[in-house]
Amino acid sequence: MKKTITLLVLLCLCVASVFAFANESEYSYTYVPLSKVYNCQEGYVAMYSLDGYNVSTTYLPVKWFMFGDTRGKLINLPHDLLPYMTIVYKNGEFQYVTLAVPRDPSDSFWGVLSPNVNVDGKFNIEQPSIPVFSKN
Repeated sequence: MKKTITLLVLLCLCVASVFAFANESEYSYTYVPLSKVYNCQEGYVAMYSLDGYNVSTTYLPVKWFMFGDTRGKLINLPHDLLPYMTIVYKNGEFQYVTLAVPRDPSDSFWGVLSPNVNVDGKFNIEQPSIPVFSKN
């Protein structure tokens, strides 16, 4: 009787572990803490650091955040939370980006890009230029 119960418990554990590995999601995401976001006519210029030292830039077209386009979402953050960006992928393909930023445009986090900065062609992109981390 004890052997049967032990065998049954082991069998249940094996079956449960097989189903646990088989249920991986097709979605993945990259969390990116933001340093500053500059607003300009063509879109948002997001400054970020993935390693805490080197600051990188990505360009997010304003059309992604317009009604009817699902590639960009804005979330207003309370004052006590740090701004971030989340990029969502489905089977490794870009789906959408979420900017979680302060609501107040006069907040020091926001900046306005100088008209002297050349951004020609930098907003003609299909996905943000941020490294995708694989599940290995």
